[in-house]
Amino acid sequence: MRKLPELSAEAALQGEMAELGQWLAAQGLDLGSDKAHTHEGSRDRLYWRYGYFAGLKQALMLLADRAAALNSSR
Repeated sequence: MRKLPELSAEAALQGEMAELGQWLAAQGLDLGSDKAHTHEGSRDRLYWRYGYFAGLKQALMLLADRAAALNSSR
């Protein structure tokens, strides 16, 4: 069985964020100054909120997978 590298949940999330941030920057989105997602009722707000929801869901899956891997290696 392949042993998973030891990553904290924080490190795993930071890695995911860095990868996604690079992709978003390549798409022309300035994560530091883009405020279109803050306008109530805007299409961009809907997409950002959905993206946030999906991100939280992904974070929970990463944590659950990591916990399962740690428990199975014992």
